[in-house]
This record gives sequence, C-alpha cells and structure tokens, in this order.
Amino acid sequence: MPAIAFLVVSFLCGFEITKRMKVNICGQIAAGIGSGYLMSGWITKRMKVNIWGRIAAGIGIGYLISGWIVYIVSYFSKVVLGLTHPKVYGNIASIAIMLLIAFLLIAKDKTKTSLNTTKKESAFFIVLFVFILWTMFYVFHVTTENGKELIKSGVTIFSDFAPHTAMIRSFSLHDNFPTQYPHYGGADVKYHFMFQFLAGNLEYLGLRIDWAFNWISATSLWSFLVLLYFIAKKVTGYAAAGVITVFMFFCRSSFAALDKIVNTLADGRWSDFFSNSQFIGYTNHEDWGLWNYNVFLNQRHLGFGLLIAAIAIMYFIDRLEWLDDIEVSGEGRLSRLKSGCMIVGKHIVASKDAWTISPSWKTAAVVGMMLGALSFWNGAVVVATLLILFGFAVWSDHKLDYAVTAVITLILTFIQTNFFMDKSVGQSIGVTYQFGFLADELTMPGVITYLIKLAGIYFIGVVVLMLVLRPSFKAMIFSFILPVIFAFTVSMTPDIAVNHKYIIIATIFLNIFFAYAIVRLWKDWRGILTKCIAVILIVLLTVTGAYDLLTIYNSDKNAVGIDLDSKLTGWLKDNVKETDLVLTGEDSMSETTFAGIMLYNGWPYYAWSAGYDTETRAHNAITIYGSDNKEEIENLVKCEGITYIVYTDGMTYEDNPCSDKVIKQLYDCVFEDGSVRIYKTF
Repeated sequence: MPAIAFLVVSFLCGFEITKRMKVNICGQIAAGIGSGYLMSGWITKRMKVNIWGRIAAGIGIGYLISGWIVYIVSYFSKVVLGLTHPKVYGNIASIAIMLLIAFLLIAKDKTKTSLNTTKKESAFFIVLFVFILWTMFYVFHVTTENGKELIKSGVTIFSDFAPHTAMIRSFSLHDNFPTQYPHYGGADVKYHFMFQFLAGNLEYLGLRIDWAFNWISATSLWSFLVLLYFIAKKVTGYAAAGVITVFMFFCRSSFAALDKIVNTLADGRWSDFFSNSQFIGYTNHEDWGLWNYNVFLNQRHLGFGLLIAAIAIMYFIDRLEWLDDIEVSGEGRLSRLKSGCMIVGKHIVASKDAWTISPSWKTAAVVGMMLGALSFWNGAVVVATLLILFGFAVWSDHKLDYAVTAVITLILTFIQTNFFMDKSVGQSIGVTYQFGFLADELTMPGVITYLIKLAGIYFIGVVVLMLVLRPSFKAMIFSFILPVIFAFTVSMTPDIAVNHKYIIIATIFLNIFFAYAIVRLWKDWRGILTKCIAVILIVLLTVTGAYDLLTIYNSDKNAVGIDLDSKLTGWLKDNVKETDLVLTGEDSMSETTFAGIMLYNGWPYYAWSAGYDTETRAHNAITIYGSDNKEEIENLVKCEGITYIVYTDGMTYEDNPCSDKVIKQLYDCVFEDGSVRIYKTF
C-alpha cells in the first residue's frame, strides 16, 4: 500500500538523520545533525544513543520533512503547473527525496546501531504506545452497523474533530491548493493545518481515515513522551523520575476529585461516582475537558508539536548545568547568597562568553529551521518553545545561539504567515495585552485564586521547588513558567480560552521537578514519614487527572456516527470542487463536512476562534434562507460567490426559521435525498 511505503520511507529518513546527531547520555539529543553529504560540519562528537530516543526523534523529523515536501510539490504542481493530480507528484517527490537522503546517510555511516536500553525501559515504552494507540482508536474509529460503514467519534472529541476531519477530507478527496479553511471557504487559511494535511495525504494514499489520523497521532504523542522521559531522566538522574513525569502527563493536579470522593463517601453513591461522564472542576470550561488528556485526544497536532519542541529543548537544556558548579564564599547564608548572585550576574551579563556565538551555532540554526517549519503544524507550541528558550538564554553562555534559533524561526513563521494568511480577511494574528486569562476576577489575587482552584497545590509546589532546588533547576523552572505568564497576560486570538495550551505545555515540563522531589523523598530519605509524604504528594498531584481518564472512558462509550458511504457525501465528493463554495446550515461534523468541501459558514465557533468574520456571513446566510426578495437573494449569492445551497427540511440558522421556497424558484435542484436538497446557483 502506498501509505505504508510513505510512512516507512519517512521514518527511515528521519531515523538516519538522528544517527547523524550528536547525542548525550540517556539518548538525549544534545547537538546538531552530523557531517555528511548534505549536512557537512555540524557534528563534533559521537556518543551512544538509546534506540528508543532515536526512534522517537526519527518519527518527528520524518513527518516534518516528508509532510512539507509533499505539500510544496503538490502546491506547485497544481497552482503553478496546473496539473490535474498534484498529490501524485508530491508523493513521488517526497518518497524519492527521503530515500535519497536516507541512502546518502547510510552510505556515509558504516557504524552499527546499538540498542543501549534495558528490558524494563523497553517494556515501559511498548506498554505506553499500546495505551496511547488504544485511546486514539477508542474515541475515533470506523465500525460497521446494519451494513453501513460508520465513522464513530466520541462525544468528548466530536466537536473539535469537525474542523480537523473536514480539513483532512479536503486533501484526501480534493486538492485544497491554495489551502482554504473548510468551515470558512473561499478565503485563506488561518489555522495550523499541516498535521491534518499529513493525515489527508495518508488517506489519499489508501489508509483508512481512522488509521491515517490515529497512527500519526499516536506515534507523535508517544515519541514526545519518550523524549520527555529522557529529558526527565537526564535532568534528574533518575529513570523513575522519567516514568513519573510521563504518568503525570496523563493526570492533572486539582482538588476536584478529592472533593468528589468526600461527597461520595458521605452519600454512598459509588455507582454514580464510577459511571460519571461529566468532567469535574471549579473553573470556567473545565467541563470541556480543557485541562486533561482529552486535550491530546482532541488536538492531535499538539502532541506532534511538542515532539519537535522536545528536540529543541533537549539541545539547549544542558547549557544550564554550569549553575550547579558555582563556588560561593562568605560566612552566613545571606552573604553566600549575595556572592552567588554576583557570580551568576557577572557570568550571564558581563562575561565574554555570554554574548558570543558558539562553535555549534549551525546546530542552533537547524533547531530554528525545525521550529520555523513547525509554525503551521502547531503555532502555539512554537510560541511556547521560544518563551522557554528565552528563559534558558537568560542563564546561558552563547546567547547569540539562541538568537540564531529565534531569528530563523521567526523568519520562517513570517514567510508562512504571509503565504497562507490574507490580512484583508478577518482578524490577523496580533499580540494584545489581556490580563487574567479565565479568572473570575481579573486581578492578581483573582489569578492566584484561579490557579489554586484550577490546579490545587500545583503552583504553590512550583514556588516551593524553585526556592529549595539546586540552581540549574531554578533556572529551568523559571524558563518553563514563562508560558504560564504569557497565558495570563497576552492574547493572540479572539478566544482567550485557547491560551490553556501554554499552561498545559508549561506544566508538562514542570512535572519533571515534582517527579524528582517524589523520587528523592522515596529513595534518599529512609524514614517512613518521607515515603508517606511522597505517596501523598503524588496522589494530590494526579488523582483528578486519573478520574478524568475514567470520565473520558465513560463519556466516549457514547459516540456520534457518520455514514461514510452516504448518498449525500458521495454526491458532494464527486460533484463539488475545492473551488466551489457551499452554503449549508451550521454544520459541525456531518455527512456534508466529511465530503471535504468548502463551506460558506460552517459551525461558527471554529472559524470565529481562528479569526474569521463569521458574523457577516451568518447574517448573509439568514437572509438567503429567510428572505422573500428574489433580487436580494440573487445579488447576495452572486456577490459572495456561493455555488451550491444545501437545504434540509425544518432547518434553522441561529434559531431563525429557514425555507427554500424562494431558492427553488431561482435555482435548479441538482440533488435530493429524503429531506435534503441541493441547489446549484450557476
């Protein structure tokens, strides 16, 4: 199958590239891609690499490179050359180029790959992958009922999957070049869509949509967690800290579950407790599953973005270790603290090395290229990673290396933004000051109260850890907390709620230091008291997230099914082109969206949160469906470029009654199936 061949070649190329990378202990990628025909002079030293770390990084690099090659060649083939099957040329070019890179690297490198791992570590990673893949399919899978092939989407992910699946189908069933946003067709694309493009390309190559989307989602998220494990293991020195950090990824901190347990103990309704299907919490939108594993089941591209971010963080994080080697003088704690601060301040500001560029600056440039290429896979991750690297730069030598990474990232992001986004359409990306995020009271006390209600002891613990841990850990915590500060002070989209991703990203890496504290309490102090504290700490930090996993399991027993072979989907797929604009009701995920067509104004939240002017189009739709004035409807349809109108008996638009009484007088009905009719306008 072409899709399998594409995935194998993509991985092979990424895997071989990682063999040319300078690495650190525990498989941590610590420097750049090595010397070879294509990338000469970037390597300075070769060390042992853990096979799992290489596999994880190889998956991410392979997806990133292969996805862009297919897209760029396909775009050029259709838009510039006018070829009728652009993705054929895109895939041929991608496979050929990836094979060439892999062949050149294999020919240059004759060394054997060493596993450099343990049976326990391997078992952990295998179990982790099986769990992630199972959860992906649990919430999104194809099944057969009454002779119909249905795509089932769990109720916790159904809403968010509407724009994702529509974008996937716009590439697998059509050639969405130049790329438009399916829920607001006829314009540009303001949403980071490349992960959905990769899934769409795999479906185009023959992989069923659930396998296409779930496979790259599971492998990307698993790969990130493998690298997260190695980051934690390297930073803390404990493999157990890596395992706990991964466990904490799935289980958030909050008092909500403890509160529910206490209430259940009081009323004895344990059957309700274990069958609960509503997310719990005290703050706005926690009922959406805004803070738990459900986010990664919804936002599949987030896991991939973090995978690339982890590679960047791995490269730079070693540069903070010098802080632990500072020798301070003086008598008394205050005197020693003053001495230490003066040494650090002089080193990071006034020393010669602070503002020079390192011999490995080319590696920093490669990291910048990777982050820049990530912009339209997941823009929020790029922002968060740059914030974290800024924090690293404050405490590091060779700050110009960080500048190289940031400048290249921003240049590539600027190029893509101007290529994909039309500033005259809707709201462009902008940075505005907006204090308070989702806090009830937009004051500093209100924010502190919000964080305690949201995360329980978590951020109190962060402050404590920053005070008591060693200097390099303090610098890391300072860096990882920057996305949280950003989330509470800056807005880049109309919907401030999307800033939750910055807080999630921050906590994922801050978990490393809680894991370290738990392991130290358990191992390094032998008393029963410290072991009890360790157990209590991990329970407080994870019990609500564990209960959220149960909630996901219960909720997604209920799923929304869509007939993949419906007459409506088939007709739209065969007759409507990507250049057409289709007026429908407020469609979320439906047989219409699964045809991959461009909707005039689909479910408004998706397009609105991406920055489109949905209010104007909604007003126009209400007029077309509700007006008795033929001339008004004709002029509006022509002006807006609407080529098809879909009408369903009894439909409403923003609670306004709709009718096709005038529409059918003006236009020919080209499709009818039960209560659904489609009219072609010209």
